[in-house]
Amino acid sequence: MKTPESTERAQAITTVDSNVSVVLAKLRRLIAAVKHPGEDSSEFDRALDVLKTLSRKEGIPIAIVGGMAAIKYGYERFTQDIDVVIAQPHLSTLIRVAPHYGIKVIWQDPHGWHKLQYESVKIEIVPEGGKPSKDAPTRIPGPRQLGVPEGMGYASLEGWMETKLGSARRQDQADVVQVLKKIAPADIERIRQHLAGVHAIYLGLFEELLIAAAEEKQQEEERGGPR
Repeated sequence: MKTPESTERAQAITTVDSNVSVVLAKLRRLIAAVKHPGEDSSEFDRALDVLKTLSRKEGIPIAIVGGMAAIKYGYERFTQDIDVVIAQPHLSTLIRVAPHYGIKVIWQDPHGWHKLQYESVKIEIVPEGGKPSKDAPTRIPGPRQLGVPEGMGYASLEGWMETKLGSARRQDQADVVQVLKKIAPADIERIRQHLAGVHAIYLGLFEELLIAAAEEKQQEEERGGPR
């Protein structure tokens, strides 16, 4: 006979399983949107398409950073939003024209850290020239410096690394470690040279995270994990 406690426990397990399935399904659609654009016509595909259209028609370069760029460079992790860098001259224009493309302005920040939404997908604006963190020694580069002079595209690997290292958040450093475990030695050297020209603090942190990535990768290989 089922007791109330056993029934409640079974319902809780079912709820957890359902939530996990939902998250995994969204992760699959997210990864597909990055690696195989348009394949699923998911909510992420639609949000990226509308941003691409806006970028082209309004002449606003858009550089994708954050978690979606992490996926682009090899770390398949979930993210709830699309982080994009917008140049200073285009920040006010973006807010003005976004509603014409079905993009809702959820929060208009006086410093440019606007929050938008298209359907169920949140779009976080990262303003060129903003401070990535309180103690960051540099400011956020613009789309052109990130390798996106026009249209919409993913920030270059080295540019993405710069934005991650400047934020001082644990999650961003974890993203860097995971990507470092995937990329080639030539990519690592290119990032090193780029960061050397940005700031010594970023280069020092990069070298620390590179050691952590090598240690994690070796441990995983010893335990039969990812190669």
